[in-house]
Amino acid sequence: MVSAVGLALFLLGPLQVLAWVNAGLAQGRASATRIAELLATPHTVTAGDRSLAQPVRGAVRLTGVSHGGLREVDLDIASGELLGVVATDPAHATDLLRCLARRADPDSGTVELDGVPLRDLDPAELRTAMLVAEHDADLFEGTVRNNVTAVAPGSADPEPAMTAAGMAQVAGTLPDGEDTAVSERGRSLSGGQRQRVALARALAADRPVLVIHDPTTAVDAVTEAGIASGIREIRKGRTTVLVTTSPALLSVTDRVVLLDDGRVTDTAPHAGLIARHETYRAAVLA
Repeated sequence: MVSAVGLALFLLGPLQVLAWVNAGLAQGRASATRIAELLATPHTVTAGDRSLAQPVRGAVRLTGVSHGGLREVDLDIASGELLGVVATDPAHATDLLRCLARRADPDSGTVELDGVPLRDLDPAELRTAMLVAEHDADLFEGTVRNNVTAVAPGSADPEPAMTAAGMAQVAGTLPDGEDTAVSERGRSLSGGQRQRVALARALAADRPVLVIHDPTTAVDAVTEAGIASGIREIRKGRTTVLVTTSPALLSVTDRVVLLDDGRVTDTAPHAGLIARHETYRAAVLA
């Protein structure tokens, strides 16, 4: 009996290891299958063989673009312009961002940067000239400052971008300021703090063309007004597109384009659209 009990106790550990190995093997096979499926998935867009002229001026043109809910959108964005885009349907804003970021090519029509169709460019080269900062951009493990400088040019000073994004207030509430550790996807920060860090990162990247989607939905009105002024100041002379319904952000733009029912229905300065367009008032002031 003593021998049997001793043997049972001795075998308990190896049997537990065998059970753990089987579970780990099952999880590993499932993960490997998903990875293999991902690697085997064909590219959504193909790389073109043309290059952008240097320096990039930042003129963007959409001609007859139809994609998702967008229907024959024509839009000219001048080099250095600060443009607001208000979409009455959020899904149409997402479709526009997908085309500008070249995460998908339009079903019909063309999107051009400095006269070169985006479909003729390598997506990697396009992203060195045009950055589309999504509303739900993720943060990474590291410090707040490391997240801001993640895509910034090596010699660039991130302080102007952090100031424009209202980072001083964020740093002041964190235990170690800019050196505070950030957990995966920024879960250790509040929604407003994550938005300001992500916005500072987009501004610090210093791309010739920057498209920003709803960067201030989780911040208070006073902070939002300061961020609006900061964006206008730091992006002076470079092409910037603000896809948003925020009156504070739209008020600092050169003009606003109203995207209603998937089409461009009007364009004018923010104050002009507020005065003359009921649909615009409903989208922005509701």
